[in-house]
Amino acid sequence: MKLVVLLLLLGSACSAQTITAKQAGKLSKEIAQCIRKNALFKDSLDMDALEADVKAHIDTFDTYKKVGLYYTRALRKAGDSHSFYVRQEDIDNYSKKQKENIAFNYQLLDGHIGYLQVPGFLSTDQRVINDFADQIQDAIAKLDSSATITGWIVDLRNNDGGNMWPMLSGLSPLINSDVAGYFSTPGKKELAPWKTSSPFNGVARSKNYLLKDRNSRVAVLYGPRTASSGEATAISFIGRPNTRSFGERTAGLTTANGIFYLSDGNVFVLAATCEMDRNKIIYMGKLQPDELLENRSADEVLNRAKQWLSE
Repeated sequence: MKLVVLLLLLGSACSAQTITAKQAGKLSKEIAQCIRKNALFKDSLDMDALEADVKAHIDTFDTYKKVGLYYTRALRKAGDSHSFYVRQEDIDNYSKKQKENIAFNYQLLDGHIGYLQVPGFLSTDQRVINDFADQIQDAIAKLDSSATITGWIVDLRNNDGGNMWPMLSGLSPLINSDVAGYFSTPGKKELAPWKTSSPFNGVARSKNYLLKDRNSRVAVLYGPRTASSGEATAISFIGRPNTRSFGERTAGLTTANGIFYLSDGNVFVLAATCEMDRNKIIYMGKLQPDELLENRSADEVLNRAKQWLSE
């Protein structure tokens, strides 16, 4: 099972291909088996009853989409807001589209603040994955070399998810920790660390930049669109010294997903673990920033972060 934090919006499009009752039954068994073995919320589900219900109404499941949505809805009722069934074609199309347009913004503010607006990112192209991590780290290096930086702003307000690993890898000079967080299930002793080294988890940077001032202040900006791997990136800064977060509560998709390939050629994305910061504090649900700034404009949140960095 590969763990990744995927973009929730991919779950909106599913296959509408008409299928037989036999095909529906086969897909139902596959998804049910994935949930029984791997779902974070499996203890809140009566899987015997769910499968029996599908079997009793098998003729009504005439598309793969209906089978996938049935289990997705059951998981939602159990408290899982992150799992979904998705066509492989939709993942590939999104990856191709993003390859052509990665909107990464960085700039020097007020002559001494490094600003990075890190967007959501999802690609299956290894070169694009590595390049995105390099873009982030190159931006940090350029800003750090062009001025005496007294503080940094990492803006995650429009980061709606995708693949967390190039985000963490690219931001590693600011995260300033070999382990930025962990995956775990409640009560499990063995934890899977989020390493920022390269190569790790399919990300290989071409450089390894070190900040001139590794202890400089970092302000992290949250918003309701900060979701999934955007939230994992936010968690990677929690516990870092000289760091403070500002903005609104996040979307609440603080789980990591297992990717399960199905016999119909599509994918069931299943919340399999919860997330922990570098101090092993668990997060399940929305993240609240250190300074909650509700009903404020984007500029007001940015200005408050700048003010804190200058204090």
